[in-house]
Parts: sequence; C-alpha cells; structure tokens
Amino acid sequence: MKITKAILIIFILASCSIYAKTDISGRVLDERYFPVPNLSLFFTGGASTKTDNDGNFKISINYSTYDVYIFDYANSNGVVYRNLTTTTPELTLFGNTSSKYVNTDIMKVNFLPVPNGRTATIKFLSDKVFNSKDVSASSGEKTKLITVDYPSTKDFINGRIIYLEKTPTSFEKFAEKTVTIMKDNVTQSVAFDSSTNYSKPGDSYLTVYLPGQDYEKKSFEVSADFLSLHRNAQFQMNYTEGDIISTKILIPQTLPYGYRIKISASFSNKGGSGFDNYTYSNPGASYNINTETPPALDSPQDKLYGVNDNTVFSYEYGSGSGIYVVHFHCFDPVGDFYVVTTERQISSPVNSVKDVLKGIEFSWTVTKMLTYTSTDTFVRPKDFSNDIGYTAKTYSEMRTFRTKF
Repeated sequence: MKITKAILIIFILASCSIYAKTDISGRVLDERYFPVPNLSLFFTGGASTKTDNDGNFKISINYSTYDVYIFDYANSNGVVYRNLTTTTPELTLFGNTSSKYVNTDIMKVNFLPVPNGRTATIKFLSDKVFNSKDVSASSGEKTKLITVDYPSTKDFINGRIIYLEKTPTSFEKFAEKTVTIMKDNVTQSVAFDSSTNYSKPGDSYLTVYLPGQDYEKKSFEVSADFLSLHRNAQFQMNYTEGDIISTKILIPQTLPYGYRIKISASFSNKGGSGFDNYTYSNPGASYNINTETPPALDSPQDKLYGVNDNTVFSYEYGSGSGIYVVHFHCFDPVGDFYVVTTERQISSPVNSVKDVLKGIEFSWTVTKMLTYTSTDTFVRPKDFSNDIGYTAKTYSEMRTFRTKF
C-alpha cells in the first residue's frame, strides 16, 4: 500500500511538471534586426505556430524547458535554439536577409558643392527599424541618393538625414533635416542649402592599440553610433587594415542622439578561423582591442564520407563565456541550418531537417557568441534599442563532409 501511494505521488508530481502550461510570447528577427513574417516554428512536444507580419508569435506549450525550430522553407533556411526557458525570446533567423519583407525607397539629397580638400558623409538615421548605407561625397559634388530599407508592413518611416563635412584635420560642418520617407514615392528629396543651420562638431581623437600577434589579416573600423536610435544607426569614420600596432583617429567631439564611438575589429588566421569584436568608447579615449581564441573543430575529420545520425560533431571551448552557433551548409541544392546551443558536441541534424538540407555534400563551421552564459541570455530582448557593451564572435575553420559514399 505504501509503495502504491509513493508511486502515485511521483506520477502526480511528474504529470504536473510535464503538463504545466508555459505561455511564450516572442519574435523573430533576421541578422539586420528586421522582423521576419510567416515563419514556421515547432516546439518541444510538437506544438507549432507562425510569426505574424511583425515577426511576433504566441504559443502555449507543456514544457518549461524547450527547444524551438524555426523554418523559412522558401529560402531553405532553418535554426534550432536548444534548452530555452525564457517566455519572451527574441530569436535570430541566421543567414536570412530576404528582400521580400522589406520596403526599399530612395531619397535624393541636395547640398552645397563640397569645397576643395573636403569630404562629406550623408546618412539616414532613425529610431525605427531600418537599414541604410553610408554615402560619401567628394569635392565638387552636390547631389547624392540615399537608399533606405524598412519593414514592408509600414507605409512610411520617419527619421532624419545628417550631413557631416570635414577636412583631413578637422570636422567643419554638421546639419540635419527631419524627413518622412514614403513607400513607393520616387520624387522624395531634401536640401541642405545656405539657409540650413550648420554647427561645428569640434575635434577629438581616439587612440587604438591593436594586438601584436601575427594574423593573416587584421583590421578595425571606427564609427559614430547613437544610443538613442536604432541599432543600425551608425556611420563609418575610419577603416584601417594592416599590420599596425597603434594609430590615432580624428573623430567629432560632439554629435546628438547619445553619440558615442563604436570600435569594430576583425582578425583572421591562415586556416580560416578568426574573430570579430566591437565595443564602445568616447572622444578622447584610448582603447586596446581584445584578442579572442576561436573554437577549433575536433570531429569529424575534414572530408569525411558516410556521416549519419550517429555522427557526433564536436569542437573546442574557445575563449570567453558564450553560446555556440553550429552552421551546416548544403552545397546543392543550397540550404542552411543552424544549431544554437551551449553544448560542445551535437549529433548530426542533417537527416532530421531534410526540408532545408536536401543534398549529400555539406560544410560545417562553429561560431561562438560572446559574452553569454546560456541560450536564454542570448535571446533575451534588449533593454535598449541599441547595444551597450562588449560583444564578440569567434569562428572556426570550415570542414566538409558527405552523407553518402
């Protein structure tokens, strides 16, 4: 009788644990931070849902710890996040930058001819979701076109066009114009003329020290970044590549919108491994670029034939605290699948995701994202619209394999 009661209690407790409802409300973004609509999501236990037009989804599942598979079947792309417990994940669909859910519009920017010996940077900025490349103007130029991408669910985007003019030794003029870019409007323009209110940003310097180790390639970029705006609101002020130890970069002393300096560095080794990192600083500061150790691949060996469900893919720890993104790429037909995990070995996922990995020849690489302590911390929604701390990704060399002889 006592044994029967004990078994019954264990069964009840187990049932409560398994069938306790977990309500999840999240969203899926691509690597440009754009929301991705109409994606299929599958959760532990078989529950499934789709993202709406804004990349959001809601679902109730019977597990407190769960895996979630995300599939973009149209682009043969997928990702699985393992061992999540958060109920508000912000999930990245790696590899996907499709234009089908993006508006692309153009604005013509007119300005006074850039004086001899000067250059100008023109950039669209916004606190909304957008992506837009920097545009540079040389001496004598007075017109440029700016291309702006924003979510296809929107009919317009508000922001501002900035104009920053400099000589080799000083920043001379800064101005901005508030704009509204309308969907499919081919006649949009803005003008910086003699009536525009210009200011002088002032000059400062940033001193950058690079690692002394030997690399196949090393480079860094210094950008103006704006804490109060979207993550893509930045523009390049300097790009340096080569085997240098230190350099001093001219930067503006003051700009609006929570202006700060973003320092991005990239280092690669002969075998294809390397690391990228970025951090933030202020005018007048000095910064030593950190070095990181990539996660070297252990097994299977390169060019292995006959990979199956029992094949284990393993890799070294690498430096720092982080999560691993294991990328499997199919050569023909092209397809990509990513495994996001804290584990340093995983079983082959190829046969379980045949809807996106349909061929027999593959490559695999491992990227380690720093600094994160779990998959939960990696997918935690940002407290700010922009990043605020040190971030790095280290990446392994590439290996290939076949599933058939």
